[in-house]
Amino acid sequence: MVNSLTAPAVLGRMGVLHNHAPLLTTLETGLLTYQKAGQQADVIALDTGLMEVGDNHVLILVQAAEKGPDIDLPRAQAALERAKERLASPKNIDVPRAEAALRRALNRLKARQ
Repeated sequence: MVNSLTAPAVLGRMGVLHNHAPLLTTLETGLLTYQKAGQQADVIALDTGLMEVGDNHVLILVQAAEKGPDIDLPRAQAALERAKERLASPKNIDVPRAEAALRRALNRLKARQ
């Protein structure tokens, strides 16, 4: 059983504990951390999505999620470099999409640390 979690809600980081009030919120790209009793906190890199809390259960629906230790570091670094290169010469590219790719790459690297 998870004792606590924090998630990257659109309006800021949000903590959830046992018996939390029911809610539905949107999530942005960021780190979800959770902790089980007597264990060290674990980290998951999330992409955008939704989180529902109710009856001592949390349901998270996101575009992508990866546990920190499972992230392929060279692949994540390569994605970061590609995103930086695209943004360095923003001609004929979808800038918001390139910025989102940069945020995802940075998030994945942060989760891997």
